[in-house]
Amino acid sequence: MVVAIAACLALLPVGALNCASASTSNKIAILYDQGGRGDHALNDAVAVGVDAIKKKFHLSALDVREMVTTGTEADRYSRLLFLAHANYSLIVAVGSGFSSVLSQAAVAAPSSQFAIINDESVASLNVSDLAFDGAQGAYLAGVLAGSATKSLKVGFIAPTSDSSWLTAFSKGVASVSKKAQAFAAFTDVSPTAQTKSLYAQGVDVIFSEWSSSSDVADEAALLSTTAHPLYLIGLSPDQYFLLQKSGQKILLGAVTKRVDLATQDVMSAALQGRTVNDVLNERAGIFGHLYTVPNGGESMALTPLGQKYALNVGNALAALKSGKVKIA
Repeated sequence: MVVAIAACLALLPVGALNCASASTSNKIAILYDQGGRGDHALNDAVAVGVDAIKKKFHLSALDVREMVTTGTEADRYSRLLFLAHANYSLIVAVGSGFSSVLSQAAVAAPSSQFAIINDESVASLNVSDLAFDGAQGAYLAGVLAGSATKSLKVGFIAPTSDSSWLTAFSKGVASVSKKAQAFAAFTDVSPTAQTKSLYAQGVDVIFSEWSSSSDVADEAALLSTTAHPLYLIGLSPDQYFLLQKSGQKILLGAVTKRVDLATQDVMSAALQGRTVNDVLNERAGIFGHLYTVPNGGESMALTPLGQKYALNVGNALAALKSGKVKIA
């Protein structure tokens, strides 16, 4: 199902949980990234899952401890070790900003169980990497971009050159518009210049995976005119700025990650004395769970501007779920 969104990108309803077998003797700690609750991004999405678990299992602040990092490597590491020494059954680190120090903490506290949300780079038996299939999300964005473009030129902006995501995006575009061309721009600094360049080439829809700032959304809103509109497809909950008024005028939709679901899954497992340890990369020794379109962990949310393309996006979701379309 395609999710309609108006003024904001809301998370899908949380699923039912089995409360009967939970044990509140297992205490859980949540270590949010900078800003904590109220960031309109990853922290808030995790908090939705935390609140759902607390309500379902009737947990209090004594059962689930929530902390916020100041953002420095030293603070991240010291808080992880503090929680490990406090004997929490599960310590959940929110966001890839914790990946480096979590690798160290997992070695320093081998008897503790950790999890990291929205990352798949921490190789340790006592860390559950809860990741999302970026290529499938890019394919959905490509379908939406290919459906909406009038110039038959669409753009893709990302902080790193990931060929699998670009290939998937291009495949999604081609599935609905054989004549449309996909142009890519990669940068690890402000993407303002790349946004202007794509627009100058005639691009009228951009899928942006740039989440460090609102530069792409801000510039796209400034460039867009009646004669040459420029629309945006975003990534939720990574991009807090999708809630800004300027972005709402050009936003078609956003690839949505069920971060709340991932949070619930790993917390529920810990309360039942289990871990989430699917093999993500056997050679690298990375374990956890990959959230995809088929398993309900990833989808596409549409704004009113994007609703006219709901049929194409819905068909793409169904094709991914059934296996008719496979993204390598």
